[in-house]
Amino acid sequence: MSRIFAATGACLIALLAVASGALAATGVVAGATNIAAAANGGVIVAVSDQAKDANGQIMPNWQAANAIDGLYVVGNHTPPNSYGWSTDSPPSPGKPHWIVIGFGKEHKTHLISRVVIDPTTDDPLYIGRWVKNIEIQISSTDKDGPYKSVGRYLVVNKPIKQAFDFPPVECRYLRILIHDNHGSDRCVELGEIEVYEAIVGENQLEQLILRLENLLQDLKRYRDARGYEQQKATLEAVTRKEEPALAPAPAEPTPPEQ
Repeated sequence: MSRIFAATGACLIALLAVASGALAATGVVAGATNIAAAANGGVIVAVSDQAKDANGQIMPNWQAANAIDGLYVVGNHTPPNSYGWSTDSPPSPGKPHWIVIGFGKEHKTHLISRVVIDPTTDDPLYIGRWVKNIEIQISSTDKDGPYKSVGRYLVVNKPIKQAFDFPPVECRYLRILIHDNHGSDRCVELGEIEVYEAIVGENQLEQLILRLENLLQDLKRYRDARGYEQQKATLEAVTRKEEPALAPAPAEPTPPEQ
């Protein structure tokens, strides 16, 4: 038990060091509320493409709205009606796919400093459809722009949330350009998009608490993902049929004595 407490204490100390370092370096910390979530007023304003069925109808399980619905694919669990967002074609050089997000009914302007991408969808990562290289753009005026680039980022091909931090910018509309996937010629996909406001102020303790809350949420997601994998491994071990043991080879007859 003492070892558990020691490990927990070491982990908390490490978290404090990370949070304090980030705060000292920037003076800014991302808030704890995902303002892109539909539950918090986020809306999909426009999108370049959505997956369609044989009749040319948008497939609800793969529609763009799934990117902000707060339903995540974790381990072996896929929400029944939300597999992620998928396009109907892959991006190509000079012709990226894109999605535009607004905030609230009035599409108010927010000061943001973090975008989180979860590439995980119902399709396995090894077929190469998950999002790879993206560009984050913001507009403080209109959904049609003009847009200013915040930066280009690489989304690694792993089923984890990936945070991209940048200096605070005023944003009324967020546009994410998707330049490519991890090799598929069928489409490009992503699971969820999160956006967080920048907290700037003199109350550094409050900022530190927010930073720690964010880190603890990341740890909980990691714990949940590990739990799914451990349950899967345990189930496979229990249900795996044992191969029948080979019968011993018959002993060779002893030759008669001469």
